Amino acid sequence: MKIMTDPPAPRSRLLKLLDWSDRDKCLLLSVLLWGYMFFICVWHQVTVHLTEFGRNYVSSQGTAMLNSVVLINLLGWALLLAWGGWLRHENRHSRIYPNVFLSFFSVGFVLLGWVFGLYSPMTGMVLMGSPLVGFILFGFTRVAWNFAFTVCVVLLLAWLSVSGYVEHAIYFARDPVSKQHLSYYWIASTVAFMVPFITSVITLVALLLGRWVHREKQIRDQALHDPLTGLSNRRELFAQLAHELARGRRSGQSLTLCVMDLDHFKRINDSHGHGVGDQVLVQVSEILRACLRETDLIGRIGGEEFVLALPETGAAGAATVLERCRETIASSPVPLESGDFLTVTASFGAVLWLPGHPANHALTHTQLLSRADEALYLAKGAGRNRVMFWSQEEEGAAAFP
Repeated sequence: MKIMTDPPAPRSRLLKLLDWSDRDKCLLLSVLLWGYMFFICVWHQVTVHLTEFGRNYVSSQGTAMLNSVVLINLLGWALLLAWGGWLRHENRHSRIYPNVFLSFFSVGFVLLGWVFGLYSPMTGMVLMGSPLVGFILFGFTRVAWNFAFTVCVVLLLAWLSVSGYVEHAIYFARDPVSKQHLSYYWIASTVAFMVPFITSVITLVALLLGRWVHREKQIRDQALHDPLTGLSNRRELFAQLAHELARGRRSGQSLTLCVMDLDHFKRINDSHGHGVGDQVLVQVSEILRACLRETDLIGRIGGEEFVLALPETGAAGAATVLERCRETIASSPVPLESGDFLTVTASFGAVLWLPGHPANHALTHTQLLSRADEALYLAKGAGRNRVMFWSQEEEGAAAFP
């Protein structure tokens, strides 16, 4: 069992967008928004000069106003691009830069909404979708102030429009969406304006949810697994053992529980350093995975102490498996940076659990581990590098073979 530290590569690259610095997020969005404004500029010129819609619906005052708003936006985003590019080139960050970016976004799109009409679906979508994107990318507090300011300005413009002080939807000479005059060109254009925002919002929300799921999985894995070896830690292992014991009681199947300890591990750390000690632990973990079945349980519950659980395995089968583990560990020296090899051995203390036996049917995993510890203690006392079983009849341990 290996801990997944990263999601698949394509998804990982997308998730990293949310972890970018504010400077780089603003720089990317400036590129996209400049492109979006350029698209509106092209649409505007084509609409005014080449379409029937432009001749019938667009006012001359609105044409001049949108020219000014688009020019302001293109120049503003270009300046923000230049500023962000300089900061990136100099490897610097600025607290002012993201604030200016957010403020200019609010001003630029409020002007655009005023030209096309504050009550249009496009304006409402931008007003609601943009803060959501901002909350995801920049956090709540910074965006909330700009959102509150934008809402106040929109409400003020709406009141001025209703009161007759300013003209609503100055771009249009007449309403392109009404019972008398319905322009499918404008409906299609509105959809074209809205799609980039809708796509951005959905993508970023999906990324945020994906990152939450990924981080939750990481936290869960870190809580249940040893970070060095990827094996189950004490908490996860004991939960698995309790489950296997309950399953064994229902099915009547035996289980062998073993505590394994690396011999003279402190001496390895003292002589070669903790880096080599970690290398030993990782190699031993890989050996145990290779020697055991997928249904067997492996956990690291201490510095050099491992627990192995072999469900549906009797004494003879368990002895064979544990001896194979012992021999493989002893015959697989760990390579050192000096070119030498470090021989490692391990001692095993095991106990056989028989659910039908009246003496141990009700035993808990803690009691079984205690008996396996007794057998391990005797294995070490008998010279280490051996497998010993706890003997029920003799209240002691029996060596293998």
